[in-house]
Amino acid sequence: MSLLTLGIETSGFTGAIALRRDGELLEAVSIEQVGRRHAQTLVSEVDVLLRRHALSAKQLEVVAVSIGPGSFTGLRVGVVFAKTLAYATGCRLVAVDTFRAIAMASPRDVAEVFVVSDAQRGDLFVGHYVRETNVSESDTIDWTRDGEISIEAQDGFCSRFIEVAGGKPQIALTGISAGSMRDIVPSDGRILGPEFCVPQASLIAHLGEHQAARGGCADPWTLEPFYLRRSAAEEKASQAS
Repeated sequence: MSLLTLGIETSGFTGAIALRRDGELLEAVSIEQVGRRHAQTLVSEVDVLLRRHALSAKQLEVVAVSIGPGSFTGLRVGVVFAKTLAYATGCRLVAVDTFRAIAMASPRDVAEVFVVSDAQRGDLFVGHYVRETNVSESDTIDWTRDGEISIEAQDGFCSRFIEVAGGKPQIALTGISAGSMRDIVPSDGRILGPEFCVPQASLIAHLGEHQAARGGCADPWTLEPFYLRRSAAEEKASQAS
């Protein structure tokens, strides 16, 4: 697949960017706290990455951005940057489901995952993803979401997860908040290790590349992060008005 793709992941406490060309990863770079710092940090890091490979922003064909769920501030920084870059260079913009990228990182023996992240106030964002069986071993774009991403109370979700996945190692729990649930999920419920639980910019770029090839592009004028719930500050402002 002959595309030059930039992947942007700013949904968590740490950010990352990745560059793919002709279906291969050129480089992925972690950016500490990028989601909580000024967008100028992201601009400079992308510029350095491109220059390191003797490339310019005008050569980009696709910019793929992680749209959430995740950090309100981080998602806003990443999406605004991606929209601006796509508009300025004329490249295609692709919105990538952050939870799907996390599911893609799962080990090959996992057939089904519940992806969770902190929704605050004792709640979780929950997405359920299933690995397709009608794809080749070499194709990693083989996870689909089952239903919509929802907000669930942590205790209620833990009970549901154990009912569905207890004693079934092919069904696992993953995502940013998975590690913090080890003390409340019984030992017969499989929780993936931390190396599988965070969204990777390389997989954001990979998914973006495939979505772009299939016409799954977003409009730079209308794309917004996937928040599902307003931030606490926004809700407080709404109540005060």
